[in-house]
Amino acid sequence: MNDLVKTSIEGRRNAIFNAYEITDNNLINKIEDLFRRINEFGESCSDNMDFETKFATSELNQEYIEIFTEIVTTCPQKAVQTVENRQVKSDAQYVLEDVESEIKYQVDSATMPMRRQMREEAERTARNAPVIGEIMEAKQYADLFGKIFKKKKKDEDEEEEKKEE
Repeated sequence: MNDLVKTSIEGRRNAIFNAYEITDNNLINKIEDLFRRINEFGESCSDNMDFETKFATSELNQEYIEIFTEIVTTCPQKAVQTVENRQVKSDAQYVLEDVESEIKYQVDSATMPMRRQMREEAERTARNAPVIGEIMEAKQYADLFGKIFKKKKKDEDEEEEKKEE
């Protein structure tokens, strides 16, 4: 039997036995007989689509519905405790987060040119100040030479490693 067909049949079986407390042996025997015949029916189907299509129009489906109706009206439901997942957000929270994100993006986009201009103006002013400008220029040279010598030292270290091998 196709695995998907088997899963489909087990899903129907679990819908009954996992949700209801069935204690009547006659009813249990009727259910077992029905699912034995449904399994035989499933063996004759090529895949799940074939099974579902044929099962929907078969007498077995009608019997399943009748037994399910009998169970629902005569057997008590099993008490199922659900654990509330506090991490699940409501639709309103998702919408609120989307709106908040969009507003932040729009504000950032709208103010980017102005912020860039203010940053450039502050840098220009600092460079033109007598002592601060010289310090900034010295730092720029130090960073540049630091990168050059760091790269040169790294290249030398790699050459030494190759020689050692």
